[in-house]
Parts: sequence; structure tokens; C-alpha cells
Amino acid sequence: MKLIVRILCVIALGVLLLGLLYWWSPLHSADAEAKAPLQAVDADAAEGERITRFLVLGCDRAAKLTDSIFVVTLNETQARASILQIPRDTYANYTDRDYRKLNGAMQVLGEQGIKEKLGHALGVRLDYFVVLDLDCLCRVVDIIGGVDVEIPQDMTYTDPAQDLNIDLDRGMTHLDGKRAEEFVRYRAGYANADLGRLDAQKLFLRAFAKKCRTLTAGQFFQLTCSVLTDLRTDIGLPQALRVASVLLKCNTDDLPMQTLAGEAVQGKSGAWYYSVNRAGGCEMANAYLMPPTPLTVDDFDREGFFYRADNPDFHKIYTAPIGANQ
Repeated sequence: MKLIVRILCVIALGVLLLGLLYWWSPLHSADAEAKAPLQAVDADAAEGERITRFLVLGCDRAAKLTDSIFVVTLNETQARASILQIPRDTYANYTDRDYRKLNGAMQVLGEQGIKEKLGHALGVRLDYFVVLDLDCLCRVVDIIGGVDVEIPQDMTYTDPAQDLNIDLDRGMTHLDGKRAEEFVRYRAGYANADLGRLDAQKLFLRAFAKKCRTLTAGQFFQLTCSVLTDLRTDIGLPQALRVASVLLKCNTDDLPMQTLAGEAVQGKSGAWYYSVNRAGGCEMANAYLMPPTPLTVDDFDREGFFYRADNPDFHKIYTAPIGANQ
């Protein structure tokens, strides 16, 4: 019975909103087999290894912006996974409007649209999307009994408009659902702002993955029932069950995670963006997205999705050699 329940509680591929690894069941699979028409589809098959990639989007409560964006890559043949974080403030050409941060792209393009656009930009096929919200994060953490996280610094922040009151002390701390949300949302006191928040998400993700390995069959079942109402995805049940069986074999203690190469830069309007570095992004795509054949710089961002040519600061970061601005 325990094995059956675990298989039915399909693993959420390492990532929940704002850096969460948890177990889940799929919804809405009408077009589960839809694929972006990239060359990587045939190349993956030719290599004899099954590579599956998930775009995971975490939405906030207020504006429904995708404040957490991950690509989770699973080598089903070798039973290993990796995660590439993409900062929410990443500059992206998806609209003619002034606001071009990546976290607004789903509102304009939809789930399938952003999956295809990002896949083309990254130079690989993205197979499925998963969309989650903050309420799901809180419930899931409470169901598993909380997680223990080494908090890197004191965290204090208040925002009445978002009903957000963060007060966490530095050091090893047991986080319930509410405090876990506070931890993964905090960014005001980091020297590097949103990049510091991404680093904190990595800490939380590893702690959550560790806790998930101790769950009972009953907890898995409760977790699945809780997530069902909050999850949107285009993966079908047969594919999800296959992925779950592979993820059960993965070593979550050694889960490679990295943030897409780039640097924060201020636009003419005063707004801060994250400008992708093309050479570094290509290197990370090769390391974390497991393309069937190594990508060249020309393969990465062919259509300039991450490029802002009219701004010298953006251009400098985008075109710099690897490590020049790191």
C-alpha cells in the first residue's frame, strides 16, 4: 500500500513556489503531449536518453505575477535531476509595453506561450509547465510538519498592503507554513536584493527535499489531496506516473541548482532588471538543462528574447565574456 500511494502522489519535480520540492498529482491534461517544435526533440531520442524538462511558475497573491521561475530537468535514464533558476526581474522581449520583466510574461503569453518562448530562448525543449500559488506553499509545509532551515541573517520586514510581517532570527529555525512563506519571500535586507532571495530559496529547497524523504504514506496522500486544488499543469497522468517512478530513485541530497548567469542593471525609467549574460547563460544551459548535444553561444537566445540592444548597460552585460561581470 505504501508503494502504491507514493506512486500515485507524483513528485513535483523538485520545485514548489519560491523554491519548493514536494510531491503532487497532475490536473488538466487535455494537451499533455503538446511539444514546442525544436530540434532537440529528435536529438534527445537519437541520444537514447529520455530527458524531461518542467517549467515551474510560482504566482503571488496580489498581481498574479510569476515571482518564482524554475526549469527542472530530469534525466529519466540516469535518474538524476537539476534545477536552473531564472530571476523574476529578468529582462525579456515578450511585449511592446514598457514593462518587460519576465514575471509578467505569463499574463501576456499564457502558460503554453511562456513555456515555448523560454524553451526557444534557452535552446532546449520544455515539455511541461506547473503553476502554483503561495497558499499551496503554506499548506504543504504544515502537512509535512514544517522544515528546519539555517537562516543566514536576521529578517525583519513589514508590508501592510500584502499583509506581510516578517520577523525571523538568524540561525537554525523550524519553519511552519506561515514562517516558510516569510522566509522565501524576504528580500529587503539582502545586499544583492532579489538574488539574495534566490539563494535563500535554494536553502529552503534542500531542507524541504530532505524532509520529504521522511514522509509516511499517509502524509504523501494528504499532501496530494491538498495540492490538487492549487496546481495547474499540462502533464498527463501516464507521463506523471512515469516521472514519479524515476524521481523516487533520484538523490535529492546532491541536487544541482544554479541561477541563470547575468547581472542586475537599472533601466532609464529607474526600474531594476536582471540582464542575462549570453555566454554564461549558454554555459549554464549546457550544465543544468542537459541538451542532447552541447549548445554554442549562437544556439542560446537566437531571437534575442533576453537582449536589449538600445541600452548600453544591458548590451555590455549581455555580450560580455563569461565571468567578466560576475
